[in-house]
Amino acid sequence: MVEPLAIAPQLLARLQQAIPSPLTRPQSIPLYRAKDSQRILYISPVALQLAKQGSMPLMEITQAIAQGFSDSRPLNLAFPIRANHWILSVVPPGKLYLELTDPGIAIWLQQALLWDFQPDPTPDPGPLPPSGSADLFPIQYAHARCCALLQLAHREGLITLKTPAHPGMGSVTAPDPLPWLESPTHLKPHHPAERALISRAIATVDALSFPLSPTQMTSRFSVATLLSQDFLTFYAQCQILGSVQSQDPDLAQGRLGLIFITQKLLKRLLEKDLSSWAPWEL
Repeated sequence: MVEPLAIAPQLLARLQQAIPSPLTRPQSIPLYRAKDSQRILYISPVALQLAKQGSMPLMEITQAIAQGFSDSRPLNLAFPIRANHWILSVVPPGKLYLELTDPGIAIWLQQALLWDFQPDPTPDPGPLPPSGSADLFPIQYAHARCCALLQLAHREGLITLKTPAHPGMGSVTAPDPLPWLESPTHLKPHHPAERALISRAIATVDALSFPLSPTQMTSRFSVATLLSQDFLTFYAQCQILGSVQSQDPDLAQGRLGLIFITQKLLKRLLEKDLSSWAPWEL
């Protein structure tokens, strides 16, 4: 089951629709994330693939796809990010760059706060195959640290949790929505570690959109490990309480929103994909 908040499948479907009619639509479209943790940038060289059909010049194909994408609408109401939330660039000789803007990221983050990343109804593939490298403790520690921070923030009055004793079982009820933007065009969380954690969360949801099989368990372990590592870097570099809480409560609340999303994703990965448990405390 494709996660409704997964960006990559949505982009692939919209790019497929944007291919001009004289061309035969391919069964699969190449799309990958740029290796830049500070941006949500997807790259598609699909025009290079289509140009082999010989019916249209390469740059004309690329421009036509870009225009078709701009005219498209979201395919899923759970993911209300429109074409105007993307910066589209045509890069010679025939690549299409799609970068999600800060307002688009804010929409995704708020939707992720509300979305329930619970297991889909597909059969559980079973426990992670025995391996000396499959140490789940760092992932479980990151999950427990998320829970502790959320509970502390609830007690401090920074946020209100529906189920403060078990943060991952409920939701953030206040503030609603969280103050993700500091201006109409810029995110409030802009520290490199914050940006990296946002990027990793989006990549994690993209990964969850692909079916899980026993042969993919190691891949999901890597996904969970990378998410936990980026969270711990964020935790070390981005203060929440103390001076930030008193001087910039909006920033503190935005950071807590990132923690809540991270906790939900780690819980999903641990309990469903890695057939383990997600501890509230250690």
